[in-house]
Amino acid sequence: MVIVGGGFAGLYTAKHLRQAEWRITLIDKRNFHLFQPLLYQVATGGISPGDIASPLRAVFSKQKNVTVLQAEATGLDVSRRRLRLRDGEISYDQLIVATGV
Repeated sequence: MVIVGGGFAGLYTAKHLRQAEWRITLIDKRNFHLFQPLLYQVATGGISPGDIASPLRAVFSKQKNVTVLQAEATGLDVSRRRLRLRDGEISYDQLIVATGV
């Protein structure tokens, strides 16, 4: 299974499937999850940027069925079940697009 997006929906989906037999690849162009509801506190100097950014690999360090891939998805070939990335392709059995709005 491939999940595109390291935001709330992508993280929740991968965490929810921790007991599943699936091997999951989580793809995001950034290597961290940004807790956006607290961005205003960073802007006002209340907290530092590091306080609201969690490295994706650290989030899933104990979840053995998840691999994090830092890459940017650029296209999709549904008939071949291939996700195009800026620097290659990856195949999938199941695809979840959780890139936000």
